[in-house]
Amino acid sequence: MSEEYKKQRYSVWLSKDAVQKSDAAVVMEGLTNRSDFIEKAIHFYSGYLYQEKHMDFLSDVMMETVSGIMKTSENRLSKMLFKIAVEMAKLESMLAAINDMDEATMRRLHNHVEEQVVSDLELEV
Repeated sequence: MSEEYKKQRYSVWLSKDAVQKSDAAVVMEGLTNRSDFIEKAIHFYSGYLYQEKHMDFLSDVMMETVSGIMKTSENRLSKMLFKIAVEMAKLESMLAAINDMDEATMRRLHNHVEEQVVSDLELEV
């Protein structure tokens, strides 16, 4: 058997309650003995403590990752909005040319449509 899996005997002091809980867990988990449960419990709890201690590091890494994803999404959306704005401006220019609209009429139409959009947004909220 390799050195990693060799087990040594240790004496531990446990309350009756802790022994009863470990015995119940041995049966519930189908373990072979109390030592297996204690070893699993030590690994679990030390992992829990390690995670708790290093949560700040994980939080920073997660925040950097989320920030990168958000920045990429923001750039893509900005490019798409720009393309949509260009297409809308082309359509507006074509409609104005087809209908022989002067700049003052276009401005009044713009203001009217803007008011409609704002009132529609207020109704949704």
